[in-house]
Amino acid sequence: KAARVISEEIKAIAKPVRGTEDLKNVATIASGSVEMGRIIAQAFEKVGENGSTVIEESQTLFDEIEFTEGLTIDRGYVSPYLVKDQERQISELVNPRVLVTDAKIDNVNEVVPLLEQLVKSKEPIFIVAEDVTGEALSALVVNKMRGVLDVCAIKAPGFGMRRKEYLQDIAIATGATYVAEEVGITLDSVTLDMLGTAERIVCAKESSTIVTDGQQEEAIEARISQIRREAESADTDFDREKATERIAALGGGIARIKVGAATETELKDKKLRYEDALNSVDSARELGIVPGGGATLAYLQRTLETKVMDAMDGEDEKIGAGILMKALSAPCMQVATNAGIEGAVVLSKVQSIALEKGFGYGWDAGKMEYCDLFDRGVIDPAKVTINAIENSASVAGLVLTTECLVTEIPIELTEAEKQAMFDSEGMGAGMGMPGGM
Repeated sequence: KAARVISEEIKAIAKPVRGTEDLKNVATIASGSVEMGRIIAQAFEKVGENGSTVIEESQTLFDEIEFTEGLTIDRGYVSPYLVKDQERQISELVNPRVLVTDAKIDNVNEVVPLLEQLVKSKEPIFIVAEDVTGEALSALVVNKMRGVLDVCAIKAPGFGMRRKEYLQDIAIATGATYVAEEVGITLDSVTLDMLGTAERIVCAKESSTIVTDGQQEEAIEARISQIRREAESADTDFDREKATERIAALGGGIARIKVGAATETELKDKKLRYEDALNSVDSARELGIVPGGGATLAYLQRTLETKVMDAMDGEDEKIGAGILMKALSAPCMQVATNAGIEGAVVLSKVQSIALEKGFGYGWDAGKMEYCDLFDRGVIDPAKVTINAIENSASVAGLVLTTECLVTEIPIELTEAEKQAMFDSEGMGAGMGMPGGM
């Protein structure tokens, strides 16, 4: 109960993220590296609020960042004969019309009326269908090679119900009419005004990228809101992850941070640090930021005690709340102790300076100075601080209701005993080595 009161107060006093600099500071502290913080801030700045940032392994020794604009589909062209740029093995269409259908195109007669209209208007066409095969594919290839029609086709991404969702995303992003029998539209009835538009489409062997022309901004925003609601009510993490990918693809593109290292061990360590930093940045964007270094909890220990105690009902609850309030000073004191300073002295000074100058002031262990931690960039995501309070209260409550705990009783050794133990261990290690004797 006390943890809930403190958590609500942290949410109330947290400041929203003001820009890239705040994101950089959060990422730098979470990763322990200024360079990692800079790369993550750059990624978030580029892809925007709806974009996605993913971590991948690089084949080089250095960290790189790669941006993918527009809607990315993990499907490539259905035939290599549709390739326009032989050197790069891609087909690039500028200002194309877009046909989106869940039908399988194998009968050329179904699409001939539409293709004839496109030949007259001299516009390129990009086709997304369940599959393009047989004489329909042959007709497209022949027209492409003769220069009659600039065309490229891909198979629809995903499977089952998810395939329909992806197709509808593409239709909304390009302003195309979703052609499907279930909505009463057949291929032979498609006209030019049912086709979507895009600024540019690049189609490679295994992926395609649609750069939208900005005409469907409102429809895309509405679709993103709808997908967000679906993600909130999703049953599995997989469904939520796929929904997040769709939002990123529709909204602002994807930033890929490619992590490079000289050894496998260093690579794993860097990837974990990047993931920690990304999670911290997401948390900061969600609930805002608070001063780091234990300053927030030290401030609340002085200002919130009366409110917390008044919210408790019985004497038992008040004792529990008192224990929690006393524990709020521990992070600040530990930071000071780790820096070689007396914890109680720093805690007292932090609490008095915060009450005197306002919330946000504390002790910067890196510079050994009392200052405004927001300005200095010593900040934590509010969500991380809230989770620390709630999780510790949860574990403490569990311990109270546990009948038995197993622990290792520390044994105090004298200096002579420590030396004797060290000598005996060293002798054992030496005996086991080849040529040790």
